[in-house]
Amino acid sequence: MKNKEEKKATDAQKNRVNQEAAKAATRCNCSTESEDCGCDCKDGAKQCQGLIRFLPNTITITALCFGLSSIRFALCGKWEYAVLCIFASALLDMCDGKVARMISQSSAFGLEMDSLSDLVCFGVAPSIVLYLSSMNFLGKVGWGICMFFTVCCALRLARFNVSHAFAKPVPLLEKRYFMGVPAPAGAIIALFPLILSFETGNGNFASSEVVGAFLIVGGALMISTLRTFSSKMVEVTSGNAWVVLTAIALVVICLTTRLWLTLSFLIAVYILLIPAGAYSYKRELEEVCEDEKEAEEVADK
Repeated sequence: MKNKEEKKATDAQKNRVNQEAAKAATRCNCSTESEDCGCDCKDGAKQCQGLIRFLPNTITITALCFGLSSIRFALCGKWEYAVLCIFASALLDMCDGKVARMISQSSAFGLEMDSLSDLVCFGVAPSIVLYLSSMNFLGKVGWGICMFFTVCCALRLARFNVSHAFAKPVPLLEKRYFMGVPAPAGAIIALFPLILSFETGNGNFASSEVVGAFLIVGGALMISTLRTFSSKMVEVTSGNAWVVLTAIALVVICLTTRLWLTLSFLIAVYILLIPAGAYSYKRELEEVCEDEKEAEEVADK
């Protein structure tokens, strides 16, 4: 009897050891927290971390889907929805890069994906929307102007990719200013007459001549070397966070009450800030050059 009991105890102990070994085989054996091994972690932390890696590209793909949807709405003659989809793409485009840097997931793949998405959302989609709504009345000339805008957007994005192809230290002054207007801003400038027609109900704003002029101006600004203000100029700190949050709340309230009027006002303000940005950059560049010159003179002495 005693031998049977000892045998049962031994067998039970072996079963427990085998069960623990089986559980251990399914546990995560990653050597670092940043390594994505695809295993079934008990607390799910590494699985969540693996999913977060895809968040920036997911935002970019969502922006691309909005851009494609704007083309669909344009084909259906729903101009307001088409414009709103492009604005949604612009908002998401502002977020994907910031999210990637926040979670340290910036990559060459993300850069290329973002540029391809921008070309569709802010180069192709606005041209198709404006051609179908206004520019088709000018025939081949109208189509040529739309193609000019899209080509300018592609050239700007290519210039941006080339400048960021190699990791180079960027001076602080260059970080605070864009060279030309970014692709989303160029698209919004081109859409400005159509947005004004939504607010006023006056079709003259969306005439082929007016829309064509804004398409040319928007395209030229994208490929220009004119310096414009960057969002990096506004630094959110604990001291001014309440001011930024209040401003965002006011903008959201205005957008929900008078959408097209608010967008028209914001676009007009941005257009007026373009020459101000060029002047501000020129002044700061002169100050930097003077400081460097003084430093060289001191060093020579």
